[in-house]
Parts: sequence; structure tokens; C-alpha cells
Amino acid sequence: MDEGAHEKLLHLTFEEAERTESSENAKNSSFESSKFILWLQIFIFTFFTVGGQAAGTLLGRVYYEQGGKSRWIATLAQTAGFPILLPFIFYPSAKNHSQQPVISASIFVRASVYIFLGIFQVANSMLFTIGVQYLPVSTYSLISGSQLAFTTLTSFLLNRQKITPIILNSVVLLSFSSSAVIFQNETGDSGEISQKSLLIGFTATTFGSLGYALQFSLTELAFQKVFKSGTLKEVMKMSFFIGLFVTITSLTGLFVSGNWNDLEKEIGEYRTGKLSYVINLVCTAISWQLYAVGSVGLVFKASALFSNVIINLGSSVVPIFAMLLLKDEMSGLKVFSLLLGLWGYASYIYQHYLDDLEAKTSEVKSSDDQADNL
Repeated sequence: MDEGAHEKLLHLTFEEAERTESSENAKNSSFESSKFILWLQIFIFTFFTVGGQAAGTLLGRVYYEQGGKSRWIATLAQTAGFPILLPFIFYPSAKNHSQQPVISASIFVRASVYIFLGIFQVANSMLFTIGVQYLPVSTYSLISGSQLAFTTLTSFLLNRQKITPIILNSVVLLSFSSSAVIFQNETGDSGEISQKSLLIGFTATTFGSLGYALQFSLTELAFQKVFKSGTLKEVMKMSFFIGLFVTITSLTGLFVSGNWNDLEKEIGEYRTGKLSYVINLVCTAISWQLYAVGSVGLVFKASALFSNVIINLGSSVVPIFAMLLLKDEMSGLKVFSLLLGLWGYASYIYQHYLDDLEAKTSEVKSSDDQADNL
């Protein structure tokens, strides 16, 4: 081989190496960019979930403290904010340029899923309402705290959720965090409660916790099997139609129960006035709608278990807002509960970090193998 041919071969080899390196850099850059966007979306949905949960809980408490009495109105306010999602639903989606178009489920199948999940939400809300009515606050909090453990089980069975020691540690910490109120003396918990009431309350709250766990896992399953477009519009649609169904159900209950006749009296007796009454309910509806979008969005972008982790963390964060805005006392037990919640959340995030690190390592190894084969 003459010197010119040898130089030409070296030049071609060098160009091939440069193209390979450039391709690898582009892949790594694309991987990092997609992960950043994913975690940004998860952060936004987390903010909606925790913020909406805190605001909705505090506004609900203000509603009762200022003279509100109707449970149907309070329940209605939790889902009546669904119309604010209309602009996002009708906003045109970006066209899918992928070679394999996504086959959308029929309208009948979609409607069936929305109605089924809506029925689940109505039933679970009613079960928890019965639990609050028949159980002391401490007992109710202990049992409802089992929702995260139930979600771990249903996610493992229905969604093939990977359960690692770190995730188990997170679940235990967050469950204890949300149930820490059992060690606190609450007014009214010392009264005698019949065995029948305890049995009714225990059964209702247990089935409510299991029902919510199933609802979140079935929501994740619906995104995997039915709503395959992979767009955030699906999150908005699901939140909208479930909210619509639950709102219609709550309105029906309001009229059938006869509470509608007492509404004018309730507004008139509201301590801070009619305008304040309306503003409270409107803000409550918006807050809980943000919570709904956030929790469903976390199921969509992460998992049912991750969504429940954030909800349990929010339960520990609410007392801080109550202390700042409603001048509640921040006891040492509440601080302990918050620290447990943050520890559990950090454990779960650390597991996601390990998963991302493993995925990145596998991606780099696969790219290196392909380069070696060239």
C-alpha cells in the first residue's frame, strides 16, 4: 500500500470515529434532555398535588369553622372545578410524527373507563365519610394511613411495580408519618364509642383505603392499556370526565337528601358573609382540581405508588400551612411526622435516582457495544 492510500485510509477511519463520537454525544444529550423534561413535569405535578391538597384541606376546614354544614356541598366543591380544564382539552395537540401511529380506544371504551373510575371515587369518598363519622380521629388516621401499603400491593399485582428494600423503607416511613396522629390526644377521642360504631367505621375506612389503592392502580393500568397516546391531554381528559361524573353524582345526592332547601339559610348564616362563602367554595374547587390533575399526572408520568407517596407526603405538610395561615399549634409530634414524611420521600426519590443511573449505564454500555461492532 502506497503512502497516499495509507493516509486516505487513516483519514476515513478518523472521520468514522468522529461520526461515531458525535452520534454518541447526541444520544447522551437526548437522554439527558428527556430525563430533565420528565422530572420537570413530575415536579410540576407534585406541586399541584401537595399545593392543591393543602389549600383544599385548609379551605374545607374554614368552611366548617365559619358556619358551613352541608357535607354534600363540601363534597361537591372537591370536584366542581373540572370546567377549568376545558381550554386544555380543546387545545389542539401536536401532531404525532412517529412512524407507528397510536391506535386510540373507542369512545365507548373511554367512557366506560371514566364512569368506572368515577364510581370508584364516589364509593371511596362515601366510605371515608362514614369512617370519619363513626371513628375517632386517631383511629381513622391510623387505618387510612394503610392506603399506601395497599397501593404497594395493588401496584405489585396489577402494574408490575418493582418493590425494592428502599421503596419498602419509603412506604413504611410514609405510612407511619400519616398515622402519627394516633399518639396525639385529640378532643373528642376520649368519648365512649359502641362496638357497632367501631365495626362500621373500621370496615368502611379499611375498604375505602383499599378502594383508593385500587383506583390509583387501575388508573395506571388504564394509561398502559387504553389511553396510549402518551400526551398530557389524556391526564386533563381523565380528570375532567371523572370530575364531571362525580359532580353529577354529588348534585344528585344534594337534591335527593333535601340539603338543597337549607342552602339559602346556610349562606345567610355564614359568619364572614355571602361573598366569602362563594369565594371559599370556588377556591376550594380550583384547589382540589389542581390536586386531581397532579395526582393523575403523577400516575401517568411515574406510577400509582409514586402518586400515593406524594399524597402521603402532602398529609404531613398540611400542618405547616395550618400553623402559618390558621395559627394552629405546631406540636413536636407534627414535626416528627413531617420529618418521617420527608425521609420517606427522599428514600423513594433515591430509588428513582438509582434506576435512572442504571438506565444511563445500560444505554452507554449498549452504545459502546455497537461502536465495537463497527
